[in-house]
Amino acid sequence: MKSRFHFVTFIPVLFFYFMLNPIWASPLKKPLSFEHITQKEGLSSNMVFSIAIQGDEVWFGTYEGGATLYDKAKKTYKHFTTKGEPIIKVDDGESIRWKNHLAYNHVSVITPDRDRIWFGTYFYGFGGGGISYYSVNRTPPWKTFTTNDGRAKKVNAISVDGDSLWVGSEKGLNLLDKKAEGWKQFFSMRDGLSGNFVNSILVESDHIWIATSGGISRLQKSKRIWKNYSQKDGLTETEIKALAKVGGRIWAGGIGGHLFEYDSASDRWKRLDPSDSLKNGGINSIAVTKDRVLICRDNGISLYSLAGGQWESLTTSDGLLSNMVFCAAEDKNGIWFGTDKGASRLILNP
Repeated sequence: MKSRFHFVTFIPVLFFYFMLNPIWASPLKKPLSFEHITQKEGLSSNMVFSIAIQGDEVWFGTYEGGATLYDKAKKTYKHFTTKGEPIIKVDDGESIRWKNHLAYNHVSVITPDRDRIWFGTYFYGFGGGGISYYSVNRTPPWKTFTTNDGRAKKVNAISVDGDSLWVGSEKGLNLLDKKAEGWKQFFSMRDGLSGNFVNSILVESDHIWIATSGGISRLQKSKRIWKNYSQKDGLTETEIKALAKVGGRIWAGGIGGHLFEYDSASDRWKRLDPSDSLKNGGINSIAVTKDRVLICRDNGISLYSLAGGQWESLTTSDGLLSNMVFCAAEDKNGIWFGTDKGASRLILNP
């Protein structure tokens, strides 16, 4: 069954193809064209932490506003919160656990799957938070999970791995069995994880890479063997915020703004040196489109051309709503950016 979800992935292209298509290596043509969406247009909250593309539909995960579904073709907005769908009219005494709903209104991560879309939430109090999924083939469409005894309450990362789901939280790494729809395992520093606060997860065929508050961990799935990477292994920052697959390479971003690339031959990390003016800004996430790597920072966006190797920057001076950029996702003719003041869409093919 073909997936109806659009994944932000890198598509390998041969060198001679770039030679025949040099436009791919060109910098962005300025002045740039942007579309902006805020609460005035229909967002449930201006602080956008996560974005996922589903055809003409764009999902926004927001702070305190739940999830907003924007239909680009129809120009309509729909909000999903802990009040459920349909809204529950009678409170059964456990208002934080409304039926058929999003787990909580602070949506930190949205991850598309084959037949559903996963939402990770971040809850500061007692009893709420965790993960939910939304499936149009399910009645009701929402399914909310327990917080795995509180270990998956403040969720920062979700990654699909076949019939499994890896969920990173402030307490460690959780493993969910998608078929049984139940929690299967949990890993923390006591089991070999480099830090309990998990920021990002990258799935490979036999390895799981985990960015944590204490460095980077790699788990060999078949043998359950851990390998941790820290400053002695080339990382000049302790807390790693982001991981991304860039072609056959793995990139990592530190909370302080440094970029790293994994060298499999030496089993070490080497620091990259971007040439753009934003290179020292703190990193929130890394997204990879078909022809660029997007480094979302607290002072704008660093863009790296996969074809030409050039670095360039995007800030409010180019048309962004804000320089505090949390996430990015590509649609068929543009790139969406989530900021603390709303969402900006860079239009690449008007």
